[in-house]
Amino acid sequence: MKAIITLVMFTVVSLFFTSGQLMNRDASTDLLKIEVEGGTQGFEDEAYIHFAEGATTAYDQAIDAIKWYSIDPEATMIWTVASDNTHLAINNLPLEDLHNNLNTIPMQFVCGYGGGAYLLTFSEFDTFDESVEIWLEDQVTGEGWLRLTPDNSDYAFNGNPDDPADRFNIHILDPTAITGAGEVSDLYEPIQVYSAGKTIYIKNVQPETTPGIQVCNMHGQQVQHTMHCTSQHIMKVSVNGPAGYYIIRLMADQHVYTKKIFLKNF
Repeated sequence: MKAIITLVMFTVVSLFFTSGQLMNRDASTDLLKIEVEGGTQGFEDEAYIHFAEGATTAYDQAIDAIKWYSIDPEATMIWTVASDNTHLAINNLPLEDLHNNLNTIPMQFVCGYGGGAYLLTFSEFDTFDESVEIWLEDQVTGEGWLRLTPDNSDYAFNGNPDDPADRFNIHILDPTAITGAGEVSDLYEPIQVYSAGKTIYIKNVQPETTPGIQVCNMHGQQVQHTMHCTSQHIMKVSVNGPAGYYIIRLMADQHVYTKKIFLKNF
């Protein structure tokens, strides 16, 4: 049964690659391949994310491929979720979003009875510009974002059938382009903002002349934080959130200062 299912899935994907958008390895750019394997039966599955001209964030019938579920209850499966909640094996997204937005793509995972140890493998990094970053978020472990690179392309985890299917998020962004003039302003040079671990440090700021500090994640949501002064001109901001990029905004001496920073888990 496993061999038959694998053959059917391979045939469907191969046909789509031939007749749909040019998704073969030699012709495609901005293509991420995701593979999963593991469990007691050793099942395998795969999904694709591709940025293409003319694509939308919803299901595009001409170029996307809907996920075909296995008839075997023991099967391990992954798929991504479009903005209209369609489950996709091949998910084409707007090319213009690649260098303009933080693209968060939900990826669902299910496994058969008993669960076990699983491995996610990501590939085709060289089809993206060097400035593009790809991150994996495991919402079950809650350990923050994991940076994916050619040298760090695997993620091992344990899964069982009782885990929520919407376990993973894949974040794809170009940090050199995502912060345009409306997002980040360095016009007020005396203020310096930098980070170490999960802490933000603000130099050359007087607390009494700084009426408010706002810390947001890349979705624009405010995150909890605490502040205290470590010296006369340095303010320390501890952020309660996972690893990833954050936007910090503050007003000092009638200037609004906005800065994008990266925080780690340690």
